[in-house]
Amino acid sequence: MTFLLLSAIAVYIAICLSFYFFQHLGFFRPELLSTAFEYKYPFPFEELDFNMEDGGRINAIYFKVPNARGVVFYLKGNSKSIKGWGKFAKDFVGNGYDFFMMDYRGFGKSRGKRSQ
Repeated sequence: MTFLLLSAIAVYIAICLSFYFFQHLGFFRPELLSTAFEYKYPFPFEELDFNMEDGGRINAIYFKVPNARGVVFYLKGNSKSIKGWGKFAKDFVGNGYDFFMMDYRGFGKSRGKRSQ
């Protein structure tokens, strides 16, 4: 009985450790894009690159409208890249809001190591 209990505890601990050390494989599904990749959206935008002190680079897209009512800062989640997310800008830009979205490190055209 003790052997079965200890075995079950060991298996449980092994599973928990596996989830902890390999969580990035299940939760983060980046789509890497070449730095030469050109975004295509049906309305005007500006592509921005922010160089970080540690050598990383954050790539972003900024849809700007004249006399904007405000800015929407959109964070897309943990998969793919901003390449396919421009469709969400349409409603905001159409209603007079600037729309800013960026890729996290290691996603899309952004480079560098993710942390936290």
